[in-house]
Amino acid sequence: MRHQAHQAHQAHQAQPRTPQPHRIRRICVVGCGPRGASVVERILANAPDVLAGSRLDLHVVDPFPPGAGRTWRTDQPSLLWMNSAADHVTVFPDASVTCAGPARPGPTTGEWLDGPLNDGAYASRADQGRYLRWFFDRVTDERPHGVRLFVHRARAVDVVRTGPDVPGGGQRVVLDGELPPVDADHVVLASGHLGTLPAPGPAGVTRIGPGPADPERLDVIPPGARVITRGLGLVFIDCVMLLTEGRGGRFVREGGRLRYLASGREPHLIVGSRRGVPLPPRPTAASAAPDGPPRFATLDACREALARPGSSFLRDVWPLVVAELTWRHYRELFATCPGRVRMDWEEFDTGFRSFPVGDERQEKLIRSAVPDPADRLDLDRLESPLDGLRFDGPEALQRHVHAHVAEALRRRRDPLGTGESAVVSALTATGAVVEELWRGGEMTPRDVAEALERFSFGAFLSSGPPVLRTEQLLALAEAGLVTFVGPGMAVETGLADDGRNVVRAHSPAVPVVHEASVLLDARLDRAEPERADDPLIRVLVARGELAEERIGETRTGMFRLSGPALHPVGADGRIHRDRTVVVPAQFPRPGTDSAFFRQNDAVARHALGAR
Repeated sequence: MRHQAHQAHQAHQAQPRTPQPHRIRRICVVGCGPRGASVVERILANAPDVLAGSRLDLHVVDPFPPGAGRTWRTDQPSLLWMNSAADHVTVFPDASVTCAGPARPGPTTGEWLDGPLNDGAYASRADQGRYLRWFFDRVTDERPHGVRLFVHRARAVDVVRTGPDVPGGGQRVVLDGELPPVDADHVVLASGHLGTLPAPGPAGVTRIGPGPADPERLDVIPPGARVITRGLGLVFIDCVMLLTEGRGGRFVREGGRLRYLASGREPHLIVGSRRGVPLPPRPTAASAAPDGPPRFATLDACREALARPGSSFLRDVWPLVVAELTWRHYRELFATCPGRVRMDWEEFDTGFRSFPVGDERQEKLIRSAVPDPADRLDLDRLESPLDGLRFDGPEALQRHVHAHVAEALRRRRDPLGTGESAVVSALTATGAVVEELWRGGEMTPRDVAEALERFSFGAFLSSGPPVLRTEQLLALAEAGLVTFVGPGMAVETGLADDGRNVVRAHSPAVPVVHEASVLLDARLDRAEPERADDPLIRVLVARGELAEERIGETRTGMFRLSGPALHPVGADGRIHRDRTVVVPAQFPRPGTDSAFFRQNDAVARHALGAR
């Protein structure tokens, strides 16, 4: 079944539509952030080939400026940065992309900005939004003859089936504000990250989030307030910066160490998560050894593993990923620190590859070649650095976490011999392979759920903030404005001694309970489609035209989609072949044959009518 899905993917890219010179194809793209804008670009790039002389009316619906969308608005504070280096981000599909449509070379974000960057490498979100808006304007200005573009600065609130008496095809996109509807042959839903309608807190407790950092909502937190904060990822970093430097505080460097000078307007953030430590920062140096494609977790090897009867991602594919991480870690160690190993790389490489993946002889070889356990790859320690630890009080925990963050900074600034750059690179490469299998319809829902659970570890290691942001977080913790709760943080509401409603947080690793009147969910919550903050998604789910993928009784927050064209599957099992759902993805790197572009090209060609 998975192999057939792959063959269908190849076939539907290869066959253009029979020319119909008097036919007008109508496509409506709902949502035009980076993903929607890339689909628009691919539609325009493929239109001459697929339509072969037919005309196209292309409608784009988004209340925010097209290209940037909601997340990359150009009016957001400059304190909010990207977490990918600007030179590693592009939305132009270059010649490395293997797809049916033509390449469209163009600059990376860094090349386009051509100026100073934050921490030497990172664009602000607002600047990225400007790049994305310019991209949209450029590709639409260059649209082929016979294509009309309609941009509707509105919100889509419904997509309804229409009868044969309605001109323009079988669907009508209903817009808010009593604007005229849009008739379409094919609708692409590119709504971006699904937020959920906020759940109210108890009276007297201010609740903010979950969702991206919102400066207006954060402004309601009074100076000096104790704020219990769930999440230590990228949304957390954004919130921290807005609540400290954004309120007039300053960072100064004294003797090589960063200190924070408070303005007096900051709150006190009491922070925690499942792991209890913040994301490690991005490495500042590339791996010493060339990246190259995966050696173990190749697309063919993973596809073959999934094709076996009774296969599962966890049992059959994840070991290939672990082998890839392990091999790259030791290749880096051998290349940068030959004095810390007992054999040459060729001998180790030959021995490691000669054993089956996961064979205990691989571990024996590692112990023989790498005498110091500190030099060996320990994925469990990297994934859960506080696991099994207990602290006799909050001060002991703070000292330990501060030391952990300082060590993470040291390793990521000077990764010589640690292999962490190589592991991060391997996670990116293997993640792209797994995403291609997922988006191509070659993984079962259970496979996808297992992959997302395991790659949450990958996101923890590889998706951290710039080094300077982590250094600033450490300075804030040392200034007493950020207090760590510990691993396995639990949050609950209750009554204080004076009868007020309060929120409390505690960790099983520390004998202390923290209390506050503000709860900040500094994270992107798992989507609940029926409670989506997008009215279009809510109504399609309510009608059964969109359905959540479930594994037994377990919710995934993802939609049921069919095949590489990503058609939504309704609650009744019907495949809506005149609709496509594309979800957010990381920005592609140039020159990497990114699955982001290949998938968008396939989606665009199907929307144009290729079969």
